[in-house]
Amino acid sequence: MYYPYLRGKQFDLLALKELVKEDRLAKTVIPVIEPVKQSKTLLQTLEVFRQKNHPFYLIDNPQAGDFLTETGLALLQDLSQGHRGHIITANPAEFHFHPDDLYFANSAHGVKELPEEYLKGQFAAPFEMRILRQLTKTSGVISLQDPFTRLPRNSYYREYQDEVFTRSHLTYRKQGFSGFGDFSLDSRIYYEQGYPDRDLCLHLVYPGDSRELRVHHFVSPQDPEETPLSQKEKFLQMLVEVDTWTKAGRLPKTSGLNLLLKAHQAGHFPGMGVMRKSVIMHHLEIMGKLLVE
Repeated sequence: MYYPYLRGKQFDLLALKELVKEDRLAKTVIPVIEPVKQSKTLLQTLEVFRQKNHPFYLIDNPQAGDFLTETGLALLQDLSQGHRGHIITANPAEFHFHPDDLYFANSAHGVKELPEEYLKGQFAAPFEMRILRQLTKTSGVISLQDPFTRLPRNSYYREYQDEVFTRSHLTYRKQGFSGFGDFSLDSRIYYEQGYPDRDLCLHLVYPGDSRELRVHHFVSPQDPEETPLSQKEKFLQMLVEVDTWTKAGRLPKTSGLNLLLKAHQAGHFPGMGVMRKSVIMHHLEIMGKLLVE
C-alpha cells in the first residue's frame, strides 16, 4: 500500500478529486490529507472519496493552516470520522489512541517513546526516527520517506535533470513494512506558497528500466538576452520536450499528462495551479500502476 501525504492545498485536492471521480486512482493508493485551508474543495473532495468508497485518511490535528482553532479542530473531528489520521506531537495531551487511526511521527520533535499498549496500532515514521525501532513490524508500520529533491530555484534543475525518485514500492515488503509513504512531489517542510520564479519546471515521474520510479525535471528554455519569453512561450517550448518523451514511450500516458498535452496542442498556458494538479495526478496514477503490476 502507498500512502501519499498531501497538505490539502487547492490544486492537490483537485488532483485527488478528479482521479477518484474518473476511477483513475488505484485502491492501493491511500491518500493522507493534512488540511490547511477551510474550503469547498476540501468538502467536495472528501465527499467524492466517500461516494466512490475509496480509502483515505484526514489528519485531525494539522500543524499549520486555517484549522488551528477550537472550532476548526472540532470540524475536523466530524469530517474525519472513520478516516482519521493523527500527527504524533511532543504534547501528550494531544495523543488520543484509537486502533483504527493512522499515526504519523513526521517530526523529530514528536514523542520518542510510546506506551506499550499503543504498539498494536498503525504507525508511519521515517527510517531515521527512534520511534520506528520501538514499533514491531507486525503492527502495520509504514515507512515514511521524503525523496523529492527540492532546489531553491527551478533553473538549478537544468544541472540535475533526471534522478531516481523511489524504490520503496519494490522493497517495502522485504523490509517488513505493511506500506510506504512520501510527500509526493513536495517535501516534509510545509510552505504556504512558492516564490515567483522566472523559469517553469515540471517534475514528471516514469518507471525506470529496473522498475524503480524516476523523476525527470523538465525546465523551460532560458530567456534570450534581447527579449524575455512570456510564461505561455516558456510553457509551450517546455512541452515540446514532454511531448517528445511521451511519443518515445518514456512517459506513460495518464490523465494528468493528458491535461498538459491538450494545453500544448491548443497553444494554451493553463497556469501554475493546473501544472501542479497535473503533476500530482500523473504521479499518483503511475504509482498505482506500479503497485498493480
